[in-house]
Amino acid sequence: MEPAANKPRAQFDLAISDGGMRLKLAEARLTLTDEGIDYTLDGRTGLRAFSNLRSVRLQAVHGGKNSPWEAMAELSFGSGKPLFVHSSSPWGGDDPARDPVFIAFVEELHRRIPAADAARIRFLRGVSEGRHKVMEAVWIVFLAVFGGAGASILYKTLDGTIPVLQMLFPVAGLVGFGFWIHQSIEKAKPGVYRPDALPRDLFP
Repeated sequence: MEPAANKPRAQFDLAISDGGMRLKLAEARLTLTDEGIDYTLDGRTGLRAFSNLRSVRLQAVHGGKNSPWEAMAELSFGSGKPLFVHSSSPWGGDDPARDPVFIAFVEELHRRIPAADAARIRFLRGVSEGRHKVMEAVWIVFLAVFGGAGASILYKTLDGTIPVLQMLFPVAGLVGFGFWIHQSIEKAKPGVYRPDALPRDLFP
């Protein structure tokens, strides 16, 4: 896994942020070298070395209503703000042209991290344990509240209070929303991965 010496630079145009509040993600050209990653954000530029990289977290991110799943890579360093690299457009929506660029960036990033650094870097998938527990709590609330509402609608349909056709739309909406929450929880499940076995189920 040790990168070859004098490997050419690799450049990728993607949307990025540093975790701060932004209405729109920044557009940036990310340059990977054998030493680290270089980019410009808010007028700040410079090489962020792999020797200072502490963790890489890959996440699936919902792209919005009727949009496919997007992905995000969070790079945390020993000093300075983290770097968030997105597969989406700067506004967070689906942009199919960016998906292969994001995947190529993630693959090249892992290829270039020296073996000595890869041995200590944490390679994480999904969200943090704490955030995942919050998501699970939301799921339980959904099942209790909306599951009861769905059961009530079905009961009233069976006793003839609500016509079958009027029942279909609200029940379908509840089922669809419940499936979306369940899928979000499953994709966000925290874990680890090996740098030579990327979690491609999280890719856009």
